[in-house]
Amino acid sequence: MQEEAKSFAIGNKALAALFVHTPAGELQRQIRLWLAEHFEFLSVTADDVPGGTTGQLELLSTAIMDGWMAGLGAAVPPHTDALGQLLSEYAKRVYTSQMQHMKDIAGTLAAEEAEDAGQVAKLRSALESVDHKRRKILQQMRSDAALLNLEEGSSPVQNPSTAVEDSRLASLISLDGILKQVKDITRQASVHVLSKSKKTALLEALDELTERMPSLLDIDHPCAQREIATARQLVETIPEQENNNLLEQSHGRRPSLESISSGETDVSQWNVLQFNTGSSAPFIIKCGGNTNSELVIKADARVQEPKGGELVRVVPRPCVLVNMSLEEMKQMFAQLPEALSLLALARTADGTRARYSRLYKTLAMKVPSLRDVVGELEKE
Repeated sequence: MQEEAKSFAIGNKALAALFVHTPAGELQRQIRLWLAEHFEFLSVTADDVPGGTTGQLELLSTAIMDGWMAGLGAAVPPHTDALGQLLSEYAKRVYTSQMQHMKDIAGTLAAEEAEDAGQVAKLRSALESVDHKRRKILQQMRSDAALLNLEEGSSPVQNPSTAVEDSRLASLISLDGILKQVKDITRQASVHVLSKSKKTALLEALDELTERMPSLLDIDHPCAQREIATARQLVETIPEQENNNLLEQSHGRRPSLESISSGETDVSQWNVLQFNTGSSAPFIIKCGGNTNSELVIKADARVQEPKGGELVRVVPRPCVLVNMSLEEMKQMFAQLPEALSLLALARTADGTRARYSRLYKTLAMKVPSLRDVVGELEKE
């Protein structure tokens, strides 16, 4: 009986699946029930066997179970044993399902159109994440190569082509680079006036970015064209200074109350600095940067009580003070929190310009997005 059960089990993947998915005790119970239902003679001869009918069924079911286990673990070259074949088949199904799942996700992402730089970055990150997971699965498949090839001549795990998704990822990487350069050009153009040579250089840089459009897929062209066109319009609308002198006359660069108070004051993160002049209680200035790469501060209107609540203002760059008189500087500082005038005002116009320049750099250096601006100021 045991040998017959073994012969039946050799290479029998269906039996292997039953064996794997059914608890041993339950399987043996079902064998006993089947024997009792199909072999009535066991009850006739039961009196001749110790233990009666129950004893006979137990012996027979145990023999069958032992035979099955021996058969399922026996290999028949060129094939492995049935349990190994089943495990290999299950592993292939899992890997095939995972690879197809990654393919479906990547395909959905690759078909999405990005509207702006933020969406480009998110879409690129998502596709890179899916690609990373897919590569990890492939690496795991290579590690499990022996398991997947247990059954000679079996079909390999299907690895769906990702050519379309890979092309979109490459396009997004190129687009991301273009948009970062557009952002840098926009930052450089966030001034009141440009020298003719600087303006020409910025426009030429935008032309070069336009020439890189063929590296993008058609789906990414609208976003790049839109961002480049917006930057070009910004650069073209900035007045030129023919004499190539970046420092305007004071009346052209002098900030008005409206320009200081109504500038863009949306800041994602504030950085806090505490100052102590010795002549008053310590006071705090919060600083940050807006999307135009301008320094924005938040501080109490006055240093001493009554402080009058916090003011949020865009702070003019030091070059704005170049041709101002001391009185004009005082008028400008009157539009800003008192803390700035306490720290920057000196007895002379030159002294005030020097102190204000140092103060501006100190505040701007606390804002990561403005460190390039500080570098430009150092060169002036």
